[in-house]
Amino acid sequence: MVWGLLVLAGIEEVIATIAMKYVNGTKKKLPLVVMTVGFIFSFYCLASAMQVLTAGVAYAVWTGIGSIGITLVGTFWFKEKLHLSQIISLLLILLGVIGLKMTA
Repeated sequence: MVWGLLVLAGIEEVIATIAMKYVNGTKKKLPLVVMTVGFIFSFYCLASAMQVLTAGVAYAVWTGIGSIGITLVGTFWFKEKLHLSQIISLLLILLGVIGLKMTA
């Protein structure tokens, strides 16, 4: 349950970050609302997970999911370039998240 909350927090962080890319000052209301609600929900789920998991593990997993998720979205949705060094770095983040999950 706690790990599900943490995954949900990470996914919601990615959704909120995507919306952030579409915010144009205050001209576009929907992306601003999605971003605000998304980050609030993400922080709520993260805080709930921290009630059981240590802060370091929860935060590292949350940021790892967010980093990998938004990089994949940027690559496939926004057509941003992804270099070999970035792929290796993301794989190291993934290994770290898996290691934290296995040892928590």
